[in-house]
Amino acid sequence: MSARDEGASRVWTFSCDVNPSILKRNDLRAPLYMTPIDPLFQDMDNASRRYLCHFATTLCEDLVISDVPIENPFRSLIPKCRDHPILLHIIVANAAMHISSMSRSSFDSHIGNIQGQLSESSSTNTLSRTRYSTDSSASATLDALSAKQKAIHLLKAALDNLSSTDINLIVTVILLFIKLELIDSGKNAWRAHVEGAMKLISSLKPFQNDQISPIALIRDRITSDCLRYHVLGSTLTNSTTFLDPFSLPIDITTMLRRSEANSCLSFPTTLLQILFRACELSNIAVTLPATETPALINEASSLLNAAQSFDVESWAKNVEGGPTDRTPNRIHTALAHQYAVCIYIYRSIAYYPADMDSEALVTEIIHHLSFIDPKDPLSKATSWPTFVAGAETDNPVYRQWTLDRLSLLWNVLPWGYVQTAVEVMQMAWRLRDESGSDYIGVGGWVQQLKALGNHWLIA
Repeated sequence: MSARDEGASRVWTFSCDVNPSILKRNDLRAPLYMTPIDPLFQDMDNASRRYLCHFATTLCEDLVISDVPIENPFRSLIPKCRDHPILLHIIVANAAMHISSMSRSSFDSHIGNIQGQLSESSSTNTLSRTRYSTDSSASATLDALSAKQKAIHLLKAALDNLSSTDINLIVTVILLFIKLELIDSGKNAWRAHVEGAMKLISSLKPFQNDQISPIALIRDRITSDCLRYHVLGSTLTNSTTFLDPFSLPIDITTMLRRSEANSCLSFPTTLLQILFRACELSNIAVTLPATETPALINEASSLLNAAQSFDVESWAKNVEGGPTDRTPNRIHTALAHQYAVCIYIYRSIAYYPADMDSEALVTEIIHHLSFIDPKDPLSKATSWPTFVAGAETDNPVYRQWTLDRLSLLWNVLPWGYVQTAVEVMQMAWRLRDESGSDYIGVGGWVQQLKALGNHWLIA
C-alpha cells in the first residue's frame, strides 16, 4: 500500500497482510514490513508497525464515508507520526483498542433481556462469536492502554506549553482521543476530551497563507468531527455549562458544511444546529416553573417547524455535488435524522402536542433506515436515529427491529458505543416500564436518562 504525503512532498510506502492474525508483542512475524530507506519506519517497533497497519487498512475506513485517495484526512496523518510521537501513540492506541473491540461479542453479558420482550433465539445474540482470541484481545487492550498513557503524558506537556505548540495538531490528537473512547464504550471519559477540544477550537485563528502546516490543511475535517460529537454528546448529558459551538468567533457553520460530504456521521448541519437548541431546552426544562411552560412549548414548536421545513433532498444533492448513485441513500439517512430530531425536540421538554404522533415518526425512521444496508458506508451514520427510534417506541416489533439493526451494525462497525446504544436504549425501556404511563410527563426518556448523571455519546 502506498500514499503520497502532499504536505511534505514525500512518498511513504509499506505493505502488510490485509487479513493479519494478531501476534504477540515483539513477535518477529509481524505482518507489516516497512521500506528501510524511510526514517518514519526504521525506528518503529514491530507492535507499533502492526497497529499502524491496522489503522491504515481497517480503522481509517471507519472514520469517513468515502475512503478514497486524498479524501480521507485520517490516513494522511500516518506520515506525520515520524515528527510527532504524540500522534503515533494515539493512533496506536486507537488501532489496538479497535482490535480489542473486534474480539467482543455483540452485546455484553450484563445487558439482560427486556422483561420478556426478547426471545432466547433473538438475533441480537447471534453474534457471540469473536473475531480474535481472548489472549490476543487482552494483549491488544494492554497495548492500547500503554499507548494511551504515553499520549496523555505528551498531551499534558503540550497543553502546558500552548504558546509553542501547534494547536491544529493538538485538536487532531484530542479528536483521536474521542475516537478512542467511542471505540472503547462511548461512556463518560469522552466528555473531558470534547470540552478540551471545544476550548482549543474557540481559540483557532483563520489561516494565513504563510502559516499553513500539513495538519492545518485537514483542520476543517478534524474540528467538524469534534463539533458534531459535542452536540450529540449534549443530547443525553444534563449540563448548563456546555459551550455553544455556534457562537464561537470562527465560522463554525461553514466549517461543518464543508465537511458534510465525507463525515462518518453524515448529519446535516442545519439539523445539528436545531438539535443543539433542543439540547439547551432540555437542560432548562426541569428547572423552569410551571408558568414558563408555554414559552418553552413555543420555543420547541419553532424548532420543530424549522426541522420539518428542512429540504432534505436539496441538501443531499448539494452534498453529493449533484445526483449520484449515493444520493438516494443519503436522502434516506438524512430523513431518518430529521424525524429523530423531531422526536428529540418534544421529548426533551417532556411534552408532545396533541396532533403529534411519535409512533408515526418512529415508523418513518425505521422505513428510511431499512433502505440502508448495514454494509453501506452510510450505515455508520445511522446509530443515533436508530437509538432515538428504539428509545421512543413501545411497539415490541419496533424495539426488536432496533436491537437487530444495531446488532447488524456492530458486525461491520465493532465500536463500543454501538453496544452502549443498546444498553442505554434498554435502560430507557426499563425506566419507562417501571414508571408506567407517567413517563410522558417529567419522566420522559430523555429527562430520565439525563437524571442518571451519566455521560453517553451515541454517534
